[in-house]
Amino acid sequence: MKVTSVSLLRSSNSALAVALKTLMCALLFVGFVATTTPSAWSPASCAFADDDDDDDNDDNDQFRELRWGYREAVGGFMVDANRVLRNANVQELSADVAAKMAEIPSDLQQPAAERKISLKRLNALVAECEANNVEIPEAARCLGGLTAIEYVVAVPEENDIYLVGPAEPWTVSDCGTLVGKKSGKPVLRLEDLMAVSSAWNGGKVSPISCSIDPTREAIARLTALQMPAPAEELAAAMGQMDVTLQGVPSDSRVANVLAAADYRMKRLSLGFDEAEIKNFASYFSMVKRGSAAYGQRFWMEPKYETVYRDADSLVWKVSDSSVAVLTEREALAKDGSRKATGKADAAANRWAKNMTRRYNELAKAEPIFAEAKNCMDVALVAALIVRENLAKKAGCNLDAILGGAVATPEYVVPASVEGDSLVRVSSNAVASVAGGILVNPWATLESDVEVSAELNDYNVTFAGSNWYAD
Repeated sequence: MKVTSVSLLRSSNSALAVALKTLMCALLFVGFVATTTPSAWSPASCAFADDDDDDDNDDNDQFRELRWGYREAVGGFMVDANRVLRNANVQELSADVAAKMAEIPSDLQQPAAERKISLKRLNALVAECEANNVEIPEAARCLGGLTAIEYVVAVPEENDIYLVGPAEPWTVSDCGTLVGKKSGKPVLRLEDLMAVSSAWNGGKVSPISCSIDPTREAIARLTALQMPAPAEELAAAMGQMDVTLQGVPSDSRVANVLAAADYRMKRLSLGFDEAEIKNFASYFSMVKRGSAAYGQRFWMEPKYETVYRDADSLVWKVSDSSVAVLTEREALAKDGSRKATGKADAAANRWAKNMTRRYNELAKAEPIFAEAKNCMDVALVAALIVRENLAKKAGCNLDAILGGAVATPEYVVPASVEGDSLVRVSSNAVASVAGGILVNPWATLESDVEVSAELNDYNVTFAGSNWYAD
């Protein structure tokens, strides 16, 4: 399925805008129910099905969705039937998802400091569901309630690889996404691990990135305007900004999360949206009176202090991670070209440093940023397994979950946004922002790995016949 354009509605206090917003929320909820009801899974009503007329493909798409069950909102954002990325009608959506949730198995009802996930057994479960066209259990889709992965352990004697980390039972948050009942952190997702791994099959390694940028034609129109220009002229000049996704399937949940998190960051920077934490000023409020700050880029990157391994490179420990927001000024030419300057405005620097410092606080209040961090962490684990060839070292077949043998759910991802949602003008200043998210786990594994003697004695004790154990 190809998406060529998605419009994003700009916030407004006008009565008309409020009425339209109310109408769109109602339509969004109806559309969501239609696309999550099994009898409605068809090319005409399902935003996640192929648009071709091949009946066999349509059947495969429906089986594909049945294997993965329902979808919840991505951090409070959804792409509706018209492919509009917007806030979800969270109260109704949260209740609808809660009604569809399966009962959490009794042995996953309590938090665990170190829950172990057997990838060999999980792979067998997913392969069996694929072969029988049955739904993958919700507990497997939520990786047993893991909220983080602290250890990746290959055990050749057991022909297995274990993921180890804190876990807890999950529930539906106020914005419609699945989170731990105790911490409120989004649980990690099997489909995200599968999506990033499938992108690197065949030895192809590349960073994952999402970027929202103006077109060359828009830049040429913008630089030709007499500034400060009226908002209407700016909107007409900018047109639509392109969304570019690389290094991950564009129809994956990971791509959806990154696009939504990137868009939310930019809306916060320009003050179109208000942060859900106190005293978080926008970049636009910091722009000097009378200035025109075009071509400012903001982007997010994961930061890991160190990744540790044992002497045999079979036991790996991931340190605490954070997310850094970086910025740089671009020079925009009259012919529409862009050139990095290596410099940043003082106001942009202050805003980027403040968001970096308060990222965890913001992620706790706004799940889309926590979801983005989860995707970054899952990408590091997937890259580690691929780069170190752990499946071969352990002697286990993980083709169903890491080899691309089983397809993940298909999501609609925006290809563009309305430019006026990322350009703001007032009587005092004009500002536009671009940029995105960059996830490069390969660089981390190349330069930030140290041997830890303590890991030589780390052992995984796994009891029982299930694919998880505490």
